[in-house]
Amino acid sequence: MGGRIPGPLGIDPIVAGDFEERTGLLNPIGINIPGPLGASPLSVNRLIAHVVKDWVPPSPKTTPPIVVKGKTLVDVGAVLDALQEWGQGGGMLRADPIPPGTSTNLTVRLHANLVLRLPTWSGYAAASAPAKAEWDRMLDNLRIHEERHVAIAVEEADNLAADLVGRDISDIANMVTAANQTMQSRQDELDADTQNGAKSGVPYGNVSLNTSIS
Repeated sequence: MGGRIPGPLGIDPIVAGDFEERTGLLNPIGINIPGPLGASPLSVNRLIAHVVKDWVPPSPKTTPPIVVKGKTLVDVGAVLDALQEWGQGGGMLRADPIPPGTSTNLTVRLHANLVLRLPTWSGYAAASAPAKAEWDRMLDNLRIHEERHVAIAVEEADNLAADLVGRDISDIANMVTAANQTMQSRQDELDADTQNGAKSGVPYGNVSLNTSIS
């Protein structure tokens, strides 16, 4: 099997120190309004009333294409094993910045940044019927594996969207970071349970290519 990893899109969990740089999200802590006649500043709670989700319906990014070249499955297998990943599936949550102000009952726009990329065999049309059947079998199992990674991303995105309603905007940064970390933990667990999809006889596994078929 070589070093192939048909797991999720490789991203490190976001940490607080680089959140703003990686997501573009402001990290607000509330707005202070000067009080009259030197009174103490008044803290204004800016609450979230609505969340707009860009993953309904899911539309994962499928580019750039993963094209593998070769006349036989032996050739194709060698190309696949040289890749870091046979396919990609997953996502990363991000929220649009909220402009400064004093308004409440705010709307937050969340992005799931879904990705689903599967390989294409450029020599498929000229391959033998048995070779085509084996490629199709592998690709079907790989699709199931990667689509599960996408589903995990959607599940965590939905959880975050629900949890944000009623919260102050000062909570957004930490909540998005925590949701991405939970998502990554679940993606890692899926790949550990399936040996990155290669393990046979388990859900979301059986991702292999029999290169002895000509």
